[in-house]
Amino acid sequence: MHDGKNGKTHLDRGVSPSTDWRRNEAGTFFDIHCHAMNMSHPCMIAFLTRCAKAIRELTLKELMSSINSLTKIKIIRELFEMAGSYKEAKNLLSVMENDAGSVFLLMEDCLLGKYGFTPPLLDKEKGLSIGGMTYQKAVLTPLIMDFGSPAPQKLDTYYSAPAKKPVTEQIIDLFNGINKYANKSERRFFEIYPFLGVNTRNYTRKKLENVLNQYFAGFKPSRASMQNKSGDFSGDVKKLGAYSFAGIKVYPPLGFDPWPENDADEIEKVNILYSLCEKNKIPVTAHCNDEGYATCGAAEAELFTSPARWESVLKNYPALKLNLAHFGRKSLAPFSDWSTRICSLIYKYENVYTDLSFNGFDPAYYAGLKIFLEKLPHKMSKIVPQRILFGSDFMMSLLKIESYSKYLSHFSASAHLGAESKNAFCSVNPARFLFG
Repeated sequence: MHDGKNGKTHLDRGVSPSTDWRRNEAGTFFDIHCHAMNMSHPCMIAFLTRCAKAIRELTLKELMSSINSLTKIKIIRELFEMAGSYKEAKNLLSVMENDAGSVFLLMEDCLLGKYGFTPPLLDKEKGLSIGGMTYQKAVLTPLIMDFGSPAPQKLDTYYSAPAKKPVTEQIIDLFNGINKYANKSERRFFEIYPFLGVNTRNYTRKKLENVLNQYFAGFKPSRASMQNKSGDFSGDVKKLGAYSFAGIKVYPPLGFDPWPENDADEIEKVNILYSLCEKNKIPVTAHCNDEGYATCGAAEAELFTSPARWESVLKNYPALKLNLAHFGRKSLAPFSDWSTRICSLIYKYENVYTDLSFNGFDPAYYAGLKIFLEKLPHKMSKIVPQRILFGSDFMMSLLKIESYSKYLSHFSASAHLGAESKNAFCSVNPARFLFG
């Protein structure tokens, strides 16, 4: 709802970002949560094994006894929904078949309208039009996921040796992709600053220290330093150093426990990670909804992913720059008890953020966001809008929406957010998160 005279929404009243950030990052759009994976990166057999285990837990007798008339109707409806989602699944796979450089070029071409989206959001000369603002540049932060968690020693297949998924291969693919984009894009609209995927369970203490020192020794947030480093990958990961990555991504459903207090070895390693991140102002993005790619058990995934698991972390590292992604969405509740808990952490700790990634596939989400934020206690309603970040979760959002352009257009066209709120979410706030 607008005030009338000044055109501001209720949400805009709570947005009062620093004029320094407006000046320094004006004209830049940020997609703070996206991916550039290909089919070789995820450990698909581990995910399939977990799904099969869940199915086996239902006996045939239990399954048959549950088939009443209401359930039959539900099954039929779900079959229709599955048929409808087949197109989106093919769309996702068609993108994942590409190398990372082709993905970035595809995203840019999509915004330029080359895949039929009209009107195009990106004009070659003017820039990207979002919510009444025009942005000359866009910063992407593709998040690497550390899929390298140990697989079972032997698979129940003919070829029983599990495939290795070292994160190094993903790093090589991604940085080759950044080079390819820089060399082949005519517009070069994107600045691409990846986040390093880290799962401390995949490292010894010494190895973890070596990796963190290689990529973040002497790191201080600096867009200029990231720009100078971008696009100069030689193919040798050993030559990548500080400012190759803009932050760190952790993904609890892969078995990462944010605060493993009963595991002396793991608690030591996460303390090493958080200590460096807090000291050097390294942004950390953590998956925080109950869906997504999971390889640990359902109970563990729920425990590790909950924002409550970060409370002990923040008590020990109160200045940690942390983005609890997806705003705590749960499968049947876009705004859940997790969302409320995230707001409490935002209010209590000055460097806690959340992002809207994946949620915006449905334009109705922004109506719910407006209502949710307006119902917050007054003390929170002034602060929370300053910590919300725009993210697309591309390419995973293609499971729910046909294109990158359409996802951005839902955000741009929403009548439930004012122009100032949109600019705060996609420019001012993420600039502070990354470079503040």
